[in-house]
Amino acid sequence: MISIIISAIRLGNFFDECMESCLRQTYGDTEIILVTDDGSEDFLRCKEKAKTDGRIHIVSCDADSSIGTSRNLGLAEAKGEYVCFVDADDMFYDETSLERMIRSLTVENGDVLLTNYIRKKGDEMIPVVPHGFTEAENTDSVDFRFRAFNSVGHFSYVWAKLYRREFLEENAIRFPDSNFGEDKIFNFCVYGARCDLVFSDQITYVFRMGDETITTQYKDDFKENWEKNAIFFDRYMESRGRKEKYEDLSAFLMMFTLIFHVRQEYRFGLKAKDFAKVVERYTTDDYVRSKMEYLVSEKICGMIEDISFRTGTDNLSKWILRKRNEGISWWLERMFDLSIDRKHSDTRGLDMGITAEMKI
Repeated sequence: MISIIISAIRLGNFFDECMESCLRQTYGDTEIILVTDDGSEDFLRCKEKAKTDGRIHIVSCDADSSIGTSRNLGLAEAKGEYVCFVDADDMFYDETSLERMIRSLTVENGDVLLTNYIRKKGDEMIPVVPHGFTEAENTDSVDFRFRAFNSVGHFSYVWAKLYRREFLEENAIRFPDSNFGEDKIFNFCVYGARCDLVFSDQITYVFRMGDETITTQYKDDFKENWEKNAIFFDRYMESRGRKEKYEDLSAFLMMFTLIFHVRQEYRFGLKAKDFAKVVERYTTDDYVRSKMEYLVSEKICGMIEDISFRTGTDNLSKWILRKRNEGISWWLERMFDLSIDRKHSDTRGLDMGITAEMKI
C-alpha cells in the first residue's frame, strides 16, 4: 500500500483538482491522509471528501501547526509500505503516476525513487529540465549533492518521489517544524541516512506556479528559518555520527540562503542601497561564517564539476569571510537586474529548494 500524505492547512482553490488526481490513480492500494485543523473550514472540506471515498483519512493538527509538523503527524499515521507527499495545490501528472513509480522502486528494491515533474501556470504546462541522474551516478560525492540539491535541485522537494516507509522509520527521519524549506531538510536527512536511491526519467507530478499558491508570500524570518533548518540537519547528522561527512549540505544551504534572501528583498522592492544590510546579517553571523570556513579550508567548492558554480561558490564563500558586504550586494544586484539567475534557472533548473517561483 502507498500512503499519500497531504498537508491540508490553508487550502487554496486547487484542492479539488489535487484530490481528484489522487483518487483516480490506477494503482488502487492507497490511503490518502489529510492533515488539517479540525476547527477550520479546511476540516469541513476534508470531511466532505472523506465521505466520498473510504481511502481518505483525516488526521487532526493544531491551527498553528507548520507544514513540517503536519507532515510528521501524517507519517505517524501512515500504514503503507511506501509513502509519497503531495502539496494541496499540485497534482499527479496522470492516473498512472503511482503505478509507474512503485514499479520503478520495487524493481530496483530501493529506498527512495526520484522522478521528474512539470510546471503548470494557468492552463499552460511548462517543461522543467530533467534531473538527468542515472544508476551510474556516484551518489556519494560533493558534486552529486550539489547538483541534486542545488544546481539541478530535484532532490530538494519531497513531491515527485516515493519513499520506503520502513527506511524512514528505521532512521528516525522527520520534517523540521517549519513552513518553508522543510522538504529540503527532510531529504538532507534521507540522503544523510545513506538511502539507496533509484532514478526514473518519467514525469509523475505537476507543480503549480503562480500568485495563487500559498507559498508566494514575503518571509519575514527568511534567514532565521533557514538557519534553524540547517541546525536541525546538523543535529540529525550528529545523532547518526556523521556530521562532518555531509557538512557541505548545510554550508551551501546557508550560502544560497543569503542569495535568495537578497532576491526576496529585491523582488519585494527593497532599495538596492539596503542590500548590504541584509548581507551583513550573514557575514557577521558565527554559524554562517563557520560554514564558509569549512568550504574554504576543505576546498569543497573545487569538487564541483561545473566551472561557473565552482568559481562562483568559491569566490562567494571567501567574500563572506572577508565581509565584503558592498561587493556582494553589487554583484547580486547586477545578477538580478540582468535576470542572470532566472536565465540560469530556466536552462538548468536552479532553485535550490529555496525558491521555485518563490514556492518555499
